[in-house]
Amino acid sequence: MRKRNIIILIFTVVIVGSVIASIFLTKVPPKYYTRYGVELGTNVEISYATRKGNAKEIVDKMFSEFDEYDRIFDPWIAGSELYNLNHSNGKWVKVSPDLLYVIKASMNFAQLTDGTFDPTIGRLVPLWGFNTDNTKSWHLPTSDEIQESLKHVGYKNVEINGNEVRLLNGVWLDLNGMMEGYIDQMLIDMAKQNDPESSGFVDVGGTVGIIGPKYGNQPWIIGIQNPRGNSNDSIAYVKLYSGYVGTSGDYERYIIVDGKRYYHIFDPKTGYSNDYFESVTTVSTRSIFSDGFGVFSMVAGQSAMEKMASKLGVAYYAINEQGQVIKNEEWQKYEYKP
Repeated sequence: MRKRNIIILIFTVVIVGSVIASIFLTKVPPKYYTRYGVELGTNVEISYATRKGNAKEIVDKMFSEFDEYDRIFDPWIAGSELYNLNHSNGKWVKVSPDLLYVIKASMNFAQLTDGTFDPTIGRLVPLWGFNTDNTKSWHLPTSDEIQESLKHVGYKNVEINGNEVRLLNGVWLDLNGMMEGYIDQMLIDMAKQNDPESSGFVDVGGTVGIIGPKYGNQPWIIGIQNPRGNSNDSIAYVKLYSGYVGTSGDYERYIIVDGKRYYHIFDPKTGYSNDYFESVTTVSTRSIFSDGFGVFSMVAGQSAMEKMASKLGVAYYAINEQGQVIKNEEWQKYEYKP
């Protein structure tokens, strides 16, 4: 009898010990694997944690996807899918599901904004030299050159039939207004497919998408860059458990001529950038608005921004050209004050 009691006691200790260990392990968060790189001509940071123990493998797979995204979306690489479409001379072109999705999303937003957001400003980008990282190529075109390029701008020149696209009137697509948010979404989907309970974030050029809360239950704190400071100078912060945050601004690709700043976000009606904001940051549950809304706002101005934000249900934090902060009530849900 005593021997049996000892066996039962040992068995009970093993079971209790296993339960305690299990509880302990579920409370100890997995370590984050973080990788940095330069992809699509911009800075990329991915931080990922999963209890499956394969965080590095998944992050490396995410980075390998950028080679494919380059082949799809870069309009300045000869032979890329978007390059071929832009040089298709009005013919119908069969496009990949990735490219089709971003074109459709861009066209829908162009229609919603009555062309204030317009993905067909592609010819204006090289005209100003902003298609290259070589700052010596950035310059102010002549008014005649701009007027000539504007003849080939207009979202109504894009036709879609199934998985085929046709560009009329010599328009070129530039999809940067929504591409980064879409890539965020695709990489987050990859992480979730590996582990639905995984955690982390994907930052593509300052467009940040949340994979899951930090350590499973805490928000990620994300800094908003001061548009007149350096890249490490944050002017505000947001806390996010999910969703997307992105910033559009006048401080990345710009020139100053006779005291006036010209930057890479063009008004499709004039061919020039506008002077409404230094930057606009957007928080949204939809990746396509993380950049698209900011681009629209930089072109449209404060009144149009406020109306569109109410329609879409997005939060914004804008800094106008006088350095004044403009934010809506929705922003208070995400605002973090250290």
